[in-house]
Formats: sequence, C-alpha cells, structure tokens
Amino acid sequence: MSESRQSQRRSEPSGADPAARGLILVAVAVVLGAILLAAGGSVGFDSDSKGVDIGDNGGDGSEVVDTTAPTDTTATSEAPPVTVAPADVMVVAANGAGISGLAGSTTAFLATQGYTSSTATDATADATATAVYFADGFQPNATALATLFSVPPEQVQPLPAEPVANEQPPEAAVVIVLGPDAEAVVSGGATTTTTVPG
Repeated sequence: MSESRQSQRRSEPSGADPAARGLILVAVAVVLGAILLAAGGSVGFDSDSKGVDIGDNGGDGSEVVDTTAPTDTTATSEAPPVTVAPADVMVVAANGAGISGLAGSTTAFLATQGYTSSTATDATADATATAVYFADGFQPNATALATLFSVPPEQVQPLPAEPVANEQPPEAAVVIVLGPDAEAVVSGGATTTTTVPG
C-alpha cells in the first residue's frame, strides 16, 4: 500500500501549487477586467442605431424584419456638455420681471440643478423675456442654463461692459436676467404653454 501512495505522488505534476495557479488566474482575470473597464465599453458591439442585415432575403418572399429601435419623434432639447462643473460656476439670478421672490426661487431651483454657487438680485432694467449672459470661458454653461430655461440661442450673449444686475459681483460667470417666462420653469413646470390667438 505504501508503494501505491509513492507512485501516486510521483505521478503528480511537479511545479506550482494548485492554489498559487488559481491565484494567478484570478489576477489575470482582474487585470483583463480592468483593461476592459478602462476601454470604456469601446470593445464589443457597435452601439450605432443602424439595423443589422442578417441575410439577403434571397428573393424568396420571406419577410424582412426591421431591428432598429423606434425613435422618439417628440422634440427634446438636451443641454450641451459644460466645460466647468456647475458647482464651480458663479451664477447671478437677476429679477427683471418684477415678480416678487423670483430671483430667490431661481437660486433655489439652480441649486437642484447643481449650480450651488448662485446669488439673487434685481436686474438693472426690466426684462420682457429671460436672457443669459456669460463671462469668457463660460459659454457652454450659459448655453446649458439657457436650454434649462427654454431661452432661444439669440438670447445667450457675452456679458456686456456695463452690469446687467444690481450688485453684480465681478467674479460672476453667468448672469440670468429673468423675464416673466422664467416663473413657470422655477415653479416646477419646466414646460410652458403658448396660446396663439386666432
């Protein structure tokens, strides 16, 4: 019996311990996983929204199935990417509508959107519609805020030499001069209804 045990020991392959080999395999798997995660999903399936042609239909009368996902036909406006983090952008909400508390409720609304460095004041002039002004380097943030307030692109402009808000701080990156149209946005109704006479 001792001879059979010795022959079994001799027939085992020499080399690394099975536990060490297992650890090496796990380490290799972790490294490969990290590489794939770092690749950001660029490895694998293409994510373009084109349909996939499987076969040529062969002219045999068989049905061709469209594999593309239906597109949403409702108009949505997504804000462009910003270059400065919203929390790092000094935003001035200037009430030009004459609606009591509008600038304060706007700063509270901006905080929910990540713009936590904002101040409320009055505009230097009355405004019939909301306009967004930006300092150098903050146009993407201004455009994102304009999209949030449904402000048309022509109402997004560089800050003029003269302040557009009372007590406008010199470090202000974006100044939103609030018109009456801003009230619907900051009060929770991000969509507005326009009635056309006739």
